[in-house]
Amino acid sequence: MPLKNSTTQVVTDVTLSGINGINRTHHDAENDAHKEEGLRVIICGAGIGGLTAAISLRRQGHQVDVYEQSLLANEIGAAIHMAPNATGVLEHLGVDPRDSGAILLIQTRFFSANNELLAVTKNIESAHKWQNSWLMAHRAHLHNQLKEAAISSQGEGKPARIHTSSRVLSVDAQTATMTLEDGTSHAADVVIGADGVHSKTRKFLTPDATPEAIRGSHSAFRFIIEREAVLQDPDIKSFAETKGSMDMWYSSDRKIVLYPTTYNQLLNFVCIHPAELSARSLSKGTDGFTTAASKTTLLEVYNDFHPGLRKLLEMADPATIKVYPLFDMENLPTFVSGRLALLGDSAHPFTPHLAQGGAMAIEDGASLGVFLDKSVTPFEVPERLQLYNLARYKRASRIQEYSRQVGGDGTAKDGKSNSQFKVHEYIEHALSHHEIHASTQILREHKWKQHAHRWRQPIVFGPLPGPRQDAYGNSHRQSLRQSTTTKAVVKFKTSATLLRGIFPNSKYFFERPDTVATASYSIETLENMAWLGGGGYTLLALYVHGVNYREDNGRVRKGVYCPIMLENLTDPILTGREELGVSKMFSDIDITRSNESSFVAKASWRGAVWGEFEWKNLQKNEASTVQTEGESEGLLLHKYIPGTGSDKPDADYDVLLVNDLEKSSVQSFQTASPADVRFKINKLGWKELPTLHSVISHLAELPVLEVLEGSLTKTQGVTDLSNMLRLT
Repeated sequence: MPLKNSTTQVVTDVTLSGINGINRTHHDAENDAHKEEGLRVIICGAGIGGLTAAISLRRQGHQVDVYEQSLLANEIGAAIHMAPNATGVLEHLGVDPRDSGAILLIQTRFFSANNELLAVTKNIESAHKWQNSWLMAHRAHLHNQLKEAAISSQGEGKPARIHTSSRVLSVDAQTATMTLEDGTSHAADVVIGADGVHSKTRKFLTPDATPEAIRGSHSAFRFIIEREAVLQDPDIKSFAETKGSMDMWYSSDRKIVLYPTTYNQLLNFVCIHPAELSARSLSKGTDGFTTAASKTTLLEVYNDFHPGLRKLLEMADPATIKVYPLFDMENLPTFVSGRLALLGDSAHPFTPHLAQGGAMAIEDGASLGVFLDKSVTPFEVPERLQLYNLARYKRASRIQEYSRQVGGDGTAKDGKSNSQFKVHEYIEHALSHHEIHASTQILREHKWKQHAHRWRQPIVFGPLPGPRQDAYGNSHRQSLRQSTTTKAVVKFKTSATLLRGIFPNSKYFFERPDTVATASYSIETLENMAWLGGGGYTLLALYVHGVNYREDNGRVRKGVYCPIMLENLTDPILTGREELGVSKMFSDIDITRSNESSFVAKASWRGAVWGEFEWKNLQKNEASTVQTEGESEGLLLHKYIPGTGSDKPDADYDVLLVNDLEKSSVQSFQTASPADVRFKINKLGWKELPTLHSVISHLAELPVLEVLEGSLTKTQGVTDLSNMLRLT
């Protein structure tokens, strides 16, 4: 009876807000104690999925113990497909199945039961679509390769320890405690159920009844024949002559799948048929679901296939022929609970029709290694397992249902058999994925949400560090106390009329209606900036003094207006424009100091000098603090961000950068007489200044009616400019 597709009936989008809001204070000591040795991990089952998880987790520095119920943990299957989505993961973990004899899939051929060629798929021609190769591996050889990678003294992390003859009796998902049938209990930070289709750990996932795997309507004979023996028989050698070819022969209810493995030396057979055809001759298997069957039964089931195929089957060693019932199971509501996570057949048994069962187990194991990375603390394990569930539940359940549909075991939403499926689309959905990359992105996004970040472009790479935050959202306020600023200022009188012309709107006005106003040029060099890796940059700004701003409610703000700021580094330009609303542009700014009493600066764009500034005969003066101007509340700015594909801007409003009450510490203060300060703005043309011409030509129009003062101040301590106020 087909299983109900419950994929769409379960919740797959995990909400983490409740977990993320937990106060971690009481767990700090516990977490600190685990930083050096990593997590304690228990894996129940040493199959392909469990060993992949062991490799992935040992590489993260965790202590991994694998408990396997058998003596040697040997895989009993014959061969297994390593599709590109599986080989990509294994490559990341340092495992190449070709080292243990896996071969490249070149083509897939489809035949009728009487050996008539129906179609050929040239897999090698589409290999360029995937990052990794599609390989055909001997299951036992791959298993041994994974086991060696898990326990080897070579490689990253501490070798995993495998404990054989260890049958699981129970698991406490909340405390990560496992009890074995011998009565011993083992505690860890996380337990991973990788104990196969008849999983014991699955029973302890939820308090409700957990579905059991059931036999499907089909079974599969599996065995291996040496390729050379087939090549020696002229009647059947054609079946083995083409290397790297997977061949399938179909009747209405049965099929034979044949593909080579182990350096093209062995031929693997999978013969799928209705279960009742072989049930009468089965004997009890030692593993609980694999059973031996006679060669007579095999030949009877495929009696009406082509004589050549029958002769090929006759070459099978009777002692090696086994029947695998194809198991399936209702979808679990989740793959995780507390500190317990399931993977592979424990979580989602697969029918073999898409060759993705092993691949999904490998993806599961690798995904756990991503989410339980080096940074994870024991307290964080439950929320990280929820992320694993978020990454794996929907994908594994979907491909599981695709496999059912390809095998005729699935159901459509109306309950009727879904006979119209698109095999190639299903396969491409499986192959077009790299679980390491996908899980890594989910973990990144989770970590981004752990802090109150200031987001800015480009957001797709996560929160970017800037002058107001580091990569983790922490303020730079403390580190900025060690930064220094050297500021050269010349204050002068100029035309109030011309300055009014560069007010952004009518809300700006001078406190006095004079035609003379005060402005200043300031050249500041900031150094030892933590957010710039200890480096710095230089800016040149025009400030207009004595400016008022009237808000919509009639309140008048007093401030200093900054119409333009030019800087010689892209990073502060971007953050200043986007976060603060400062009208910033780029310019080269070169400073020369021949002695402590002189300061010379030149502003240019690709060699075209547009600004020249000089302070001579600077004299030391006593000063204990950096003074703010009069009753100014702060710096007035106008933020404008143009819209895309529209004349309407995305941002168009005014901002007040409130004076920081934390004063900087003055290291030195020098002044120059007005006669010893000289500056000149060169009005260059569009050719010399294609991007700055409009700005510089306006600045060049400002007359210097009188130089009022010049100064050079060095201070320690820089504000993070986070005290912004949006004006109305």
